[in-house]
Amino acid sequence: MNTLILCLLLVLGSWTNPQNQEAQLSHVCSTHYESAFNRPPMDTKVIHYTGQALFLVYHHLDEEESFVTISPAKFNQHLQLLKDKHYNVISVEDYACFLEKRGTIPPNAVVITFDDGYRSFYEKAYPLLKKMGYPATNFVVVSYLDTDYPSLPFLTWQQMKEMKRDGFSFYSHTYNLHQKKAGESGSLVPMLTNRIYLTQDQRLETEEERKKRVMEDLFTADWMLKTQLGNELSMLCFPYGYYTQTNIDEAQDLGIRYFFTTKEGINSGESREIYRLNMGMPYVNADVFANKLQSYDRKK
Repeated sequence: MNTLILCLLLVLGSWTNPQNQEAQLSHVCSTHYESAFNRPPMDTKVIHYTGQALFLVYHHLDEEESFVTISPAKFNQHLQLLKDKHYNVISVEDYACFLEKRGTIPPNAVVITFDDGYRSFYEKAYPLLKKMGYPATNFVVVSYLDTDYPSLPFLTWQQMKEMKRDGFSFYSHTYNLHQKKAGESGSLVPMLTNRIYLTQDQRLETEEERKKRVMEDLFTADWMLKTQLGNELSMLCFPYGYYTQTNIDEAQDLGIRYFFTTKEGINSGESREIYRLNMGMPYVNADVFANKLQSYDRKK
């Protein structure tokens, strides 16, 4: 039997056991608020909304902006605006505890997330976030860690461990499914949601083969994050934002509880499919950033 499959079968039972999941959630929610991370006091001078949270998503920081890359200076403007406009930045774990009715969140709650795991998160975003006292989460493509693949350097495990001690967290963007390959029609398709063409066999993989491939990948990513970083919660950010209900069902079978999309909206603690606002594009200057946030203000 394949070693990975055997490992999956041995570990899966404990991961997906409801009692174990509840115990882990209870531990996270009881200890998270006692974290050494020094957060700013809650700001209630202006109330934009209550009992809800906006999730922001970024990718890469660099002086040369392009597509989903913005400059550190622009990112710093966004952080300062959050403070100036009286938003309260919380962690993704805070929101999970709120979602599970095990904790509360402040008014004007905002969660900062990054996708892919680029090393610029450590070199450029981390110092700015730490200076502001803001936590953040990075959804990493686990197989890319400690590499420069495909063209940019990615985070190292040591950097992630350092940041985790400061209240930052890291969850799955899959192990190696953040790519597109030839599918049924020959066109490139996301590997998570589609059967792919097996060049060596000169055929399209079966649905069972797709499921096995995807579940092995998701399991491997989650297992490595748990063993390397001590993660107690399991979260998945969908590559390219593509997913199906089948993908959610498969991930839930592995004990993955929370899912992060590219759909825009505000989150009210009613769904484990999380909406996020893409703020990491060059056109999102200070005015665009502020207006986008304030478009979710409660009705007067």
